[in-house]
Amino acid sequence: MSDKILSEEEHELQKVRDDYFKENMVAKYMHDIEVMSRLIASINEYILVFGRTSNVHDQLVDLKAQVKINRDHLSNWMNAI
Repeated sequence: MSDKILSEEEHELQKVRDDYFKENMVAKYMHDIEVMSRLIASINEYILVFGRTSNVHDQLVDLKAQVKINRDHLSNWMNAI
């Protein structure tokens, strides 16, 4: 009987550890997602202000697409945790 109680306690302790790990991961990567979102917004603003006349317009469009992909992959990974 005491073995069963001990294993339940260990199970609860592992659950607490897992929850703590998940919370830390979400906090860390949520900040990264926010940074990527701000970068996308800044790129949008730059493109709107300077338009196609900018010498970096095409590169910014490509960069924006890459950052969106990275943000989406990170978001999907976080949701899978």
